[in-house]
Amino acid sequence: MVESHGELMIKRGDKVRLTARAAAAFTNKRRGGSIWTGRRGVVLWITNNKANAVVLWDGRMSREYLPIRAIETEPADLK
Repeated sequence: MVESHGELMIKRGDKVRLTARAAAAFTNKRRGGSIWTGRRGVVLWITNNKANAVVLWDGRMSREYLPIRAIETEPADLK
């Protein structure tokens, strides 16, 4: 399952983070003190219509359905 988003290809198993715009929206919407800009997760699957991804955030057990446009792949570590 692959979703193209411009030049970006998101697939199952990719490490992802929220885009800056989505992180700001989540921070304003959920006033629990969570810092969404630093949160990282793994894509569990892409929905059949390729509009949403199911993400499991690091340190959490719950999954979250997010629009593909709200996530971006984590850049690879440079060594």
